[in-house]
Amino acid sequence: MKGLWIALGVVGLIVVVLLAVGGSYIGAKNTLVQKNEDVDSAYSTVNVEQQRRLDLIPNLVATVKGYTKEESTVLTNIANARAGVLGAPDRATSIQANTKLDVALGPFFRLQEQYPDLKSNEQFIRLSDELAGTENRITVARKRYNDTLKDYNIYVQQFPNSVWAGMAGFKYRDEYFKGNPENGSAPKVDFNN
Repeated sequence: MKGLWIALGVVGLIVVVLLAVGGSYIGAKNTLVQKNEDVDSAYSTVNVEQQRRLDLIPNLVATVKGYTKEESTVLTNIANARAGVLGAPDRATSIQANTKLDVALGPFFRLQEQYPDLKSNEQFIRLSDELAGTENRITVARKRYNDTLKDYNIYVQQFPNSVWAGMAGFKYRDEYFKGNPENGSAPKVDFNN
């Protein structure tokens, strides 16, 4: 009789351990699914704002063309960068293409300093304001996306979640929006000229 109680105790202990492990796995997997969906949702918001920018660019470029015929390199760079974004087959490529578009737009915003007539064009002013507002929304959406992705990546890498994530097929995702690499170097200022 004593052996039966020991056997039942061992079986009961195994059942409790299996229930705890199973519960841990199910809880972690549900959290991983939620965090993964949060990342996709945050990227969708970024994508909507970036699409708005892509829609504004052709109108803005067309407005500027009449004033700045000699600035075709700037306009060509913007058109090429926009095409790269539109042709991006996946998220990582889209993120890289959008970074190139960010860089291409820099000189474009400085054109109004060189062309005073452009500053007085109502359509340019309206489109510039819309684009500036869109750029701000893109910046906010990218930060939220990066924060959401960071939260997901931390969760995927923490123990015991890392074990459950590996079993469930969730991996670390390195799809962050990074700043313009040209911003890493300080501008050179020469006061001697």
